[in-house]
Amino acid sequence: MLVLAGLICVLTGSFLAIIGMLGAVGAGLQLRLLPGRAPVSMDSLAAAAAKPGSRVVVRGTVAAGPGGTVRAPLSGRDCVWYLASQSATDGAQRSTVERYSAEPFVLQDATGRRVLVGPVCPALEQLAPSYRAEEELPHPWFDEAPATPGAVQVLEFSLTGGEDLLAAGEVSAAADGTPVLGGEVTLSGGGDAAAFGDPLRRTWQRDLTLTGAGVVLIAAGSLMLSAAPHHQHQQTMTNRQDVVAIALSAVNRN
Repeated sequence: MLVLAGLICVLTGSFLAIIGMLGAVGAGLQLRLLPGRAPVSMDSLAAAAAKPGSRVVVRGTVAAGPGGTVRAPLSGRDCVWYLASQSATDGAQRSTVERYSAEPFVLQDATGRRVLVGPVCPALEQLAPSYRAEEELPHPWFDEAPATPGAVQVLEFSLTGGEDLLAAGEVSAAADGTPVLGGEVTLSGGGDAAAFGDPLRRTWQRDLTLTGAGVVLIAAGSLMLSAAPHHQHQQTMTNRQDVVAIALSAVNRN
């Protein structure tokens, strides 16, 4: 029984250790090779701006930028930034026309530190559109129609100020030293998992824990297996002693 328990522990531990180690190595390599996934503090942006092409993630509250408040073109709502797009699809072909507000908006933290974002922010996650429509013809507000024929999907996304937001992009500095987030900027709602730290780092920690649990099981199983012969020997000696005692008792009775 002790041998069986030891084998189960060793086999289970080996499986957990291998799976955990492979996951931890993969997550570790991604953390090393793909920085800029977890939010950084805004007071660290000056140092990041000194490295051209550095991509970072910041989290803050949306506020008006240099352009102040503008009117969103499709919904008509007052906002500090907008993206309006119209797309048409014909089979596997799809074309999109995008128009952004002219000026960047601001993200600021609780201490009042600010970073200018955009205005070109083509990737949006967990942000609901402020306007959506399906049209037979291109929307008249746009100065260009989609190159692909077919029904037109019209969307508008806008920020009115006060939203909790994550922004990922290449950091630089304006002429007055204000940090600027540009390039292919990605915007995500503050409820995104990255707001609570890099999900990949949590995966790495989980895999390390899994590896440790596997090692513990292997060690426990090895101890059981090493103790099994001694236990079996003791059991055999006990059985022999019992047989001898029974035999002697029978002889005495005779």
